[in-house]
Amino acid sequence: MSGLTRVTFLLLALGAALLPGAPARAAAGEADGGPAPVFPSHFTAPYVGLWDPPDSLASAQEAAGLRYFTLAFAISDGSCHITFDGMDPAALPAWLAATSRLRAAGGDVVLSFGGGLGREPALDCGTVDALKAAYRSAIETFDVTRIDLDVEGKTLDDQQANDRRNEALAQLQQEYAAAGHALAVQYTLPVNPWGLSPDALALLQNAQGHHLDVDVVNIMTMDYGVALDMGAAAIEAATGLHTQLARIWPQKSAEQLWQMEGNTPMIGLNGGVGEVFSTGDAAKLATFASQQNIKLLSFWSLGRDKSCPIAGTRSETCSGTSQSPYEFSHVLNP
Repeated sequence: MSGLTRVTFLLLALGAALLPGAPARAAAGEADGGPAPVFPSHFTAPYVGLWDPPDSLASAQEAAGLRYFTLAFAISDGSCHITFDGMDPAALPAWLAATSRLRAAGGDVVLSFGGGLGREPALDCGTVDALKAAYRSAIETFDVTRIDLDVEGKTLDDQQANDRRNEALAQLQQEYAAAGHALAVQYTLPVNPWGLSPDALALLQNAQGHHLDVDVVNIMTMDYGVALDMGAAAIEAATGLHTQLARIWPQKSAEQLWQMEGNTPMIGLNGGVGEVFSTGDAAKLATFASQQNIKLLSFWSLGRDKSCPIAGTRSETCSGTSQSPYEFSHVLNP
């Protein structure tokens, strides 16, 4: 997914106060006699840049009823240390407080790694153990039970990094499970209108070979480079993905495979000339997702869910289309 040039910072001594393998929130829940929070069987979680104000979560919750958000992005600084993309170091406490308030109100966040411009940690962590430590530090900083791996571009072509990532995540899942806690893993991947490309399929086949429990395969139904009916293209890509997932996980039923799917368009203007995902396209996709029981709807990005001062503007901070504030949020979160 696209993003502006960001300033990143090194997280120092991450997770030092947390028990290994046990997110603090889950441990606290058990101490209180209650289970760790669980995401619903269907949810909408738009991407929110960590360069945005932390109160973006509360504003969207109040204005559009959103309860779940995907935080973008946890990345590597080039030497296997986790940084948070574009976040002012002074803003970290405010972001942690914002997520705590969201959880208290019945919501939660997904932490996404990688992205279109960020370095996914598997590129720089040369061993499985080092990569596990990097992932764990970010997981326990934001105290999440669900993570997203946004793998695209050259990162997707790095087979050694893909293998290392899948092995590390599979081991992390096993270690968290042994401590009585869950770690849901979802992959976010680029897609063609007919489905995933061979490199994306190879990544998922490798994940299956490592016995990684992939909860969601989230396709980026965006930036095809040509003018298309973007709503129809998103639905066609989801249908193609369903067929492809059946070849990798043949033991799953058709219903279970739909439950493995996520769908993430770029709202408004995309990269190609005439490539526009409208609120009408969003309505088509939301209806299809409801009919097929698709688990996750998302979009890039919450910060773009408003009109631009000048219609037709391509921007990181507005959709470039005619819309009311949070209109895509309302349509994709019925």
